[in-house]
Amino acid sequence: MKIGILGGTFNPPHNGHLRLAESVAKELRLDKVLIIPSCVPPHKIAGSPVNSEIRLQMCRLMFDKPIFQVSDIEIKREGKSYTVDTLRQLKSENPDDEFYFMMGSDMLSTFNQWYKWEEILTLATICGVSRKNGYKPDLSGYTEEQKRKIIYLDIEPVELSSTEIRSAIKNNEDTSAFICPALAEFIKAKGLYDDGFDKYRSVMLRLLDDKRFYHSECVSESAAELAKLYGADVEKAKLAGLLHDITKQLPAEEQLSLLGEITPLERNNYKVWHQMTGPIYLKKEGLCDDEEILEAIRWHTTGKEGMTLLSKIVYVADFISADRDYADVEVVRRLALTSLEHAILYTGRYTVNSLVKQDKPVHPATMDCYNDMLRHFGL
Repeated sequence: MKIGILGGTFNPPHNGHLRLAESVAKELRLDKVLIIPSCVPPHKIAGSPVNSEIRLQMCRLMFDKPIFQVSDIEIKREGKSYTVDTLRQLKSENPDDEFYFMMGSDMLSTFNQWYKWEEILTLATICGVSRKNGYKPDLSGYTEEQKRKIIYLDIEPVELSSTEIRSAIKNNEDTSAFICPALAEFIKAKGLYDDGFDKYRSVMLRLLDDKRFYHSECVSESAAELAKLYGADVEKAKLAGLLHDITKQLPAEEQLSLLGEITPLERNNYKVWHQMTGPIYLKKEGLCDDEEILEAIRWHTTGKEGMTLLSKIVYVADFISADRDYADVEVVRRLALTSLEHAILYTGRYTVNSLVKQDKPVHPATMDCYNDMLRHFGL
């Protein structure tokens, strides 16, 4: 049999996943497609407020056609979900079958950094699918034999993300373009993705445009996952991440009136205003008086020497959130899974170098933060 494999967190599964799986199955004439929710995704930080059994049920609702089979192979195995382990097991159980592992073009571009990627190519054919119009994969780093195990299909992409859909669900928006009715009803009945922060979102929706609001949701989710990883208060991390940019788009005169006395360097650098005005606004409006959360928001842009654990988490979450796509973002995401301090040192260097190249002043707190990280590693 020719068997396709589509893995992921599926939190929740959506029409983008469905379109990808159906298109590849049709193009390659697959006999069936295994849908495999991961237990612990090893290569990314993503909001996971629902457990694996719920994600399995959601996949069964979303992928309800005969060609699809939802598998709990990775959830049963527990621990980190490495693709090579899944393929080894599937191949040992079905030695005569051919496997086609599906991935978006964004994942294909970093495939040769995956764990045991060379072995993966001996176990399955990689099937890359376009995520952006006009994308062409760079396969120059592969041998001719390896290239024969990589297929690229130029299928019309469906631009969706689970983070975007979770945001829509939290805000009671219409999700009919994203997920099937049965899944929408299931999510509503279970109360999934309801974190009790609607009163904050109602204010944010008045102050921020859609892009900035979406970024705030992404940072909230990344902060929550980092808090779980490093033992911080998850609810505080989620809320601090959600509120970190709340004054980002306030008019300049309103921000300056909140600031009062500031240094000439700060007056000339409007990009740091919002980290200063955010805590002031939140206290003034009676939205938040938790000093730990306000401290994390206060320093999320520049960082500072001696940051608290929560401050480090929000600072890093702002760099690695799901919507970020700058050149080094995958490097920072990997570092964040290993050490907050490594991620802060890297991003501090990145920020300082970027500002110096543009002949722009570096905020003293940024330099203090960078030097603090150097001292942390004894450099």
